[in-house]
Amino acid sequence: MAKDNSAEQRRNRARENARQIAAAQAKKEKTAKTILWSGIAVVVVVVAAVVGVLIYQQAQPGTTPANFVAGGVSLAKGDTVVQPKTMPEGETSDLPTPAEAGAKENAATVTVYLDFQCPGCRSFEEANSETLNKLVEEGTIILEYKPIAILDRFSGGNEYSTRSANFAACVIDSQPEVTADLIPALFAQQPAEGTEGRSDEELLQVAKDVGVDTSAPLTADPEMTVEQCVTEQAFKKHVETTTQEALDSGVEATPWVLINGEHTEQTGDPQALTVEILKATGEFKG
Repeated sequence: MAKDNSAEQRRNRARENARQIAAAQAKKEKTAKTILWSGIAVVVVVVAAVVGVLIYQQAQPGTTPANFVAGGVSLAKGDTVVQPKTMPEGETSDLPTPAEAGAKENAATVTVYLDFQCPGCRSFEEANSETLNKLVEEGTIILEYKPIAILDRFSGGNEYSTRSANFAACVIDSQPEVTADLIPALFAQQPAEGTEGRSDEELLQVAKDVGVDTSAPLTADPEMTVEQCVTEQAFKKHVETTTQEALDSGVEATPWVLINGEHTEQTGDPQALTVEILKATGEFKG
């Protein structure tokens, strides 16, 4: 009988051991699932936070370069960078007014939307710059340049339209006095469509050739130099934003020229363009 009891006890101990092992295994599995789901929850929260930050950053307008107002830079007498004759609602500027720079009371605003990769823009500049500069110096017009980027696909993959517009913003932010020389200098170095756009080093050389100190700080961000601004594309978001704003406003191509806000087709004939400008100022009644 003792033998039978001993066998029963062994069976009971075996069953108890099995039960304990099963319980321990179930506990481990439950703990593993808890850790797994907790880890997944943490990952989901982190991913959601990252996505939220990226969406927020994408929605931000980006840093606006100093000396730009409403996406452009305006020139008056003496190649002085000025604020627009009519300031956009909600914007302010410490730049001098056109009148303070010597523009006439009836001066017209000539706005030129341009892309530095655009051959037509270069042709416009070559055909009309002498006339426009003369009218600026007489105080007859305020000349407003608005660089945009719509031709990146024509620069061999290096986004020259965007990079050159960013470059212009970097230089003008830091040293606005070179604006009148910078625009034609950039067009003189325009790469042919379908070829690789100019490198950062080549762009910076253009700046140096017109007297820019590329080691000087930005006005918008004094901790960044002109060179860093160019190589890091500090104003890329600004270029993207102003380009989209231009397209939304009705700009269909470049060069796109406005006289007191009205589109003109007279971009290839300096004499015809001058007549339209003088009509807008009231100096020509024909």
